[in-house]
Amino acid sequence: MKQQILSSHREIQALKPSGNASVERIRVSSTHGPGLYIEMRGDRVSKRWVYRFRLGNKRPDLIIGTFPSVSLKQARELHGKAVQLVKQGIDPRSYRAAEVAKNTQAWSMQEAFSYWIKHYAANPTRNGYLPTEKTVKQMQRRWRLHLQDDLGSFRVMDLNRSKLLEVLSNAAIKAREEARQCLTLLKALLAYCEDMEQIEESPAATITPGKIKARPAPPKKRYLTLPELRELLVALDCDTGRTSASTRNAIKLAASTAARRSEVSQLLWSELDLENGVWTLPDHRSKTRQGRRIKLSAYSLDVLRQQRQHSNSQYVFESPRKPGEPIGIDVLSKAVKRLQGRDTKEQNLDAPLAHLEPFGVHDVRRTVTTALTEHLGADKLLVDVMIGHAEPRLIATYNRADRWPLQVQIWCQWGDMLSNLCSDKPEFIQESKHTNVIHVQFGSR
Repeated sequence: MKQQILSSHREIQALKPSGNASVERIRVSSTHGPGLYIEMRGDRVSKRWVYRFRLGNKRPDLIIGTFPSVSLKQARELHGKAVQLVKQGIDPRSYRAAEVAKNTQAWSMQEAFSYWIKHYAANPTRNGYLPTEKTVKQMQRRWRLHLQDDLGSFRVMDLNRSKLLEVLSNAAIKAREEARQCLTLLKALLAYCEDMEQIEESPAATITPGKIKARPAPPKKRYLTLPELRELLVALDCDTGRTSASTRNAIKLAASTAARRSEVSQLLWSELDLENGVWTLPDHRSKTRQGRRIKLSAYSLDVLRQQRQHSNSQYVFESPRKPGEPIGIDVLSKAVKRLQGRDTKEQNLDAPLAHLEPFGVHDVRRTVTTALTEHLGADKLLVDVMIGHAEPRLIATYNRADRWPLQVQIWCQWGDMLSNLCSDKPEFIQESKHTNVIHVQFGSR
């Protein structure tokens, strides 16, 4: 056992297993005396507080809770209470068990989920912000679709690791990524139950995605070449029968700004300064909770001017079926699938983009980021800022510059490229028949 003594939250937070033992305990200072430790296990990410006390000839352990759910201050307070019980000859483990039995009833998993989801929705995540309403609804949907029927009636205290493996493995057969997300949900839910003293130890703690055949899929790499992007934009202009003008224009704006589906589909006129050509996305509408400015190129402004005649509400892309409401997020994805003939069980090979390698709306976002670097020379860190990616912590902390004038220049150049792509005679220059790099000529601003 290490002789090191920890005394601050930062020291405990930075603590990592040495790898020399499966279980490591390090002493933590407490005004109530010795016996308080922080414990690390090689097969877990979390750490837990342990009080080792002497009662008669025995040296048992009291598990106080997990860090950081139980803070250093709280651990010391609980340690102090346990020390007082030991001084009276009372085993704090038995005392706590009696208190739990007296003051609480054993939860079912359905009850536990109901308590936890309220707790989850009301407490900031690691980035310091409350989870979005969309994220909370996703958690509720996952519970309802994949976990509720199999686990809802179980008492939390009766749930074991083998049952969780069975349920999650079955979910992975249907949808691997959903099963991985369900595992994340269950780990958070059961950690909460552990903190609420419904269980001594979470049976989900040592389960990994690999154990349920739900390893994350490899990152997607699909992006459109400039000729493919031209085909998409031309197809949108021609597809006036089945796709609404709001949907077509929303996809065009996504292609000119690299904004996310939700950011575009729920865009408000109040966010736009059309006179100066700036879209100011507020914090609460950004996935990363960091608002940003987006320069609206001449191409983007033209799309918005066309859209003005199709919107009579606060939303730029108003739903033609539900006046006063925005188009749905999934509408953009369905429209792109339809253009590729992939909206039915059997692909429609007569669809205008059926010959292209399959792609989705998010691949258009990847297309823009790639093109800004490949064809306009923007560095990757700047592009990440332009499209609203979360910056690496050190950079976000020490460098607050957003290089806005350079962003403006690049967005305007990208708009010129799109205008050229959509023209009757786009000026393509193929660099080499052995390369996929394509240059497009456009007027400088």
